[in-house]
Amino acid sequence: MGVSTKAQQQGVSRRQFEHSIIEMMDDMQRLEQKISLKADEVVFTMAVAHRKEIDRLQEEILTMRAEIKELKRNQKDLHMEKSFSMAGRKTRLI
Repeated sequence: MGVSTKAQQQGVSRRQFEHSIIEMMDDMQRLEQKISLKADEVVFTMAVAHRKEIDRLQEEILTMRAEIKELKRNQKDLHMEKSFSMAGRKTRLI
């Protein structure tokens, strides 16, 4: 229990300490690279999702425009039919 050696008093050698620091710095660099890669993947995934949503919304807008044109055409046709119908009644009354 009371045996104390020089190595125990000094702890780790300078070489071991520097080696451990270098390993820790390498680990930190690998972690930073992993985090950076993951961030890039997340940004790419989000960009693709947003692009798909934009494409879907553009298609929906085109569909709605076509539907509005059709409704306007039908409304115009209906208005013309009413006008012709009323004009026919007036000529019959005259």
